[in-house]
Amino acid sequence: MSKHMIIQNRKPKSSKRDTPFLTRLSRARKYTIADVRRCIRSNQKEVTDKECRNVFRHARLRGLANHPLRTLRSYADEMKVCLSYGNREAHYIEGVKHLFALHDRTKGMRHLKLSAKRNYKKGKYLYALLKLLAGDHDEGMNLLDVHKWRSNTYVVDKLWKQVKRSLHEVPIIKNNFYGMNMILIMPPRACELDKLDNRCSKCFYYKEMAKFMELVHRG
Repeated sequence: MSKHMIIQNRKPKSSKRDTPFLTRLSRARKYTIADVRRCIRSNQKEVTDKECRNVFRHARLRGLANHPLRTLRSYADEMKVCLSYGNREAHYIEGVKHLFALHDRTKGMRHLKLSAKRNYKKGKYLYALLKLLAGDHDEGMNLLDVHKWRSNTYVVDKLWKQVKRSLHEVPIIKNNFYGMNMILIMPPRACELDKLDNRCSKCFYYKEMAKFMELVHRG
């Protein structure tokens, strides 16, 4: 059995620490869904158009990103304005909803691509996995390589946990082409394919795909 180097997984040391003032300032810039709703309902005397455009574009929609299916019945107005101003998290939510719940692959992938282009890391990671599974191996690999996994898998593992949380309520149906496109990049047996957390440069992409496949509904 040939030997291979397992990539380490550890949290990198922080290079700097913000002062309490900078921490408060950073938090103040993180608009929420409540701020989006306030802009929709307020008049110009309370909040300006410029302020609202900034809110719509940069609002953090973390709660909805963790539960994308909530937008099937609620938050229609909030999602509409956030999408119209290019909110990257809104595109991620919309992509998950259309791809997995509404079974509109074209629209779902378009939204996830926009999320990835706007450097939403969770969107970029999920989009990369889906491109790999679709057979677009070069593009999927290049997107995953952005996270510098060859030296440390900590970032991609953290993103996987976040994506998995987003999809925990979402019914994922197996596409026929998933298995074939995994076979095309099948690593050697020495990589121990059943141990998904032990990855080397030969099996990394395959095992990332395999983790997603564990979520697939096969019934």
